[in-house]
Amino acid sequence: MAVCLDYQSVYYDRRAMSSSTRLHLIAAFVLLAALSFKVWMKVETIELGYKLAKQRELVVQYDMERRDLELQLSLLTRPDNLQALAAERLSLRPANMDQLVRIPAER
Repeated sequence: MAVCLDYQSVYYDRRAMSSSTRLHLIAAFVLLAALSFKVWMKVETIELGYKLAKQRELVVQYDMERRDLELQLSLLTRPDNLQALAAERLSLRPANMDQLVRIPAER
């Protein structure tokens, strides 16, 4: 009978060891999954940081281009510049008083 008791104790020890091993494997898998998720999130954060920096550079570039275009527009629409361009390209001159015709306003 002592042999049977020893067999049962070995069986129960194996069973306990088997369930303990399963718990260890499950815990290791959960830990591995959590660490993998953390690494993935860090990589995504870094990638988004690079994208954000690139977008900020584009914003600065477009803002500089907008300012340059606004400066060009203000230079081109100055009255003295328009008068010079009209005289040069279209051969226009300021009107004489005898060339002006007054149009009465309708009521």
